[in-house]
Amino acid sequence: MRKGVFFIGLQSLIMITFLGLLSCGSSDKPGSDESSLPPKKDSIAIEPKLPELLVIKGTNVNVRVSPDLKALKIKQLKTNDTCKILEKGKQETINEDTDYWYKISFKNKEGWIFGAFTSLKMPEKPLVPEKKIWYKK
Repeated sequence: MRKGVFFIGLQSLIMITFLGLLSCGSSDKPGSDESSLPPKKDSIAIEPKLPELLVIKGTNVNVRVSPDLKALKIKQLKTNDTCKILEKGKQETINEDTDYWYKISFKNKEGWIFGAFTSLKMPEKPLVPEKKIWYKK
């Protein structure tokens, strides 16, 4: 009889240990494994759709073969020339202007222009208003 009790006790101990190992690292809640969760909605940046056209706002704006200030110039556009937008490129800062490069089509020629000289110019960052401190007399 003693052997039977010992055997049942050992069997129970093994079963409890096995169940403990299975639940190790998981939560009681089903589906709480973070790797299986979809990304949080607030962590996804939704980029607005690009317009089809942009208008040149600078004078003699260079069109280049690639989105790089050192790239070969293939054309110059004048103020109010209208271009079809083909692609939005990388963001860059040139002469303190931060903006994107845009691949455009103008009179069947394709090239890249810097957005700071277009109607798509990024707005400047607003200045932070000064805090007013009121003193009681």
